[in-house]
Amino acid sequence: MITLETEFVSGADGYSQAPGPLTYKQIQRTGDVAMYQRFYADGRPMNFEVFRIKILPKGTKVFETITEDDQEKYPGASQFGFSAWAISDHDRAVAKFNELCQEIVDKNSVKEAKKDLVIPIQEFTTTDFAKANSLNYIAAANWIKSAMESGKIIFLREEHRHSKGKMSKIFVAKTS
Repeated sequence: MITLETEFVSGADGYSQAPGPLTYKQIQRTGDVAMYQRFYADGRPMNFEVFRIKILPKGTKVFETITEDDQEKYPGASQFGFSAWAISDHDRAVAKFNELCQEIVDKNSVKEAKKDLVIPIQEFTTTDFAKANSLNYIAAANWIKSAMESGKIIFLREEHRHSKGKMSKIFVAKTS
């Protein structure tokens, strides 16, 4: 596995949004989540970039080169706003980093608990499912999304369950 560099300079080949090349320094990394700080050529701090690290599998063709090993990839411009974020404030960048790490923990906990989860027989919301299985809301939502894709759960409708707030999505277990 070829991992991301902890410090590098970009823009040296002519591409840069700032005058001169930018220096990138890894500030934090946990698993597949990283936070880098960017600096202008004169050393002044610019901002932070927080993202989920993508892996290019061995044998992937990138322009005219074929990767010889699995390779971690720094996000491209099209990934910002989806799996990568440029954030000017340090505290907000750390909060986003922690949020991405928690999403991974939630997804992993759902994978581990998948076999033991109880799907209600009657109609239910994500909150109902979370309470019945002692999951947090994000983990429950991720499991429901996965269960819908595999056909275990069916989306029925949206309805107001409370006088205020947005509509609740109602699901039901698919019967064989």
